[in-house]
Amino acid sequence: MKLIKKIKTNIRNNDASALVRVIIDAFAQNDWTTDTYLIALIAKISEYSTSLTEALKRLIAYSQLAEKDRVRDLKIRSLFKLVEGYTHIPVAEVKEAALVVYRILENYGMGIQDENNDAETAEVRSMLKDLGKEDVVTAIAKLQGVGEIISALTAAEDDFESIKLQQAEGEGAKQDLATASKLKKLAVKEINDNLVGYMNTMAKAKPDTYKATAQTIAHLIDESNELIKRRRTESEAETDAEVI
Repeated sequence: MKLIKKIKTNIRNNDASALVRVIIDAFAQNDWTTDTYLIALIAKISEYSTSLTEALKRLIAYSQLAEKDRVRDLKIRSLFKLVEGYTHIPVAEVKEAALVVYRILENYGMGIQDENNDAETAEVRSMLKDLGKEDVVTAIAKLQGVGEIISALTAAEDDFESIKLQQAEGEGAKQDLATASKLKKLAVKEINDNLVGYMNTMAKAKPDTYKATAQTIAHLIDESNELIKRRRTESEAETDAEVI
């Protein structure tokens, strides 16, 4: 019988989360209510799995927030540069319109993109409100492309605030949530230290009950460990190529 090997501890957080979930799913295919020890192990691993999934969602929110902020900053720079460009055009009507808009932008400065997230949000919202005044809107209509960039900036700000709200809600509900890396270590340790040895023993002692599930888990962990090994080999190959 093929024994279950331990999960390599350098497994990535996302990969660990996926592996733990499919291991739990493998157990869900059978009724283990007569094995109270195994039931308790599965319950503990399931708790780690749920917490790890939630932690990874929070990390994704942080990543999304950074990307939304980058998009917002790009729109701010585009707006300032386009309007400034119009102020140098030697066409009186266009230049006058550009100066009306540029005076608004000057009140804030392109440096607002370097403010912390909350301060930048407040500044952008205030700036957009000023740009929405009747005389400014009239001037904007004379500057091709400016209205479109303002709309894009508004959309980018809306997206940023939406992700920020999701993050804030997650923070408020789970302030004591452990980091994804710590949860991964706990889940992997529980499987390696307790589940692997137990299932290997029971698969030999009661093959009719445990062997099929043990073989499934062995296959899942082998695939995961092979992926880790392959990535490490590829990374070392890339490093050697850089040295050469």
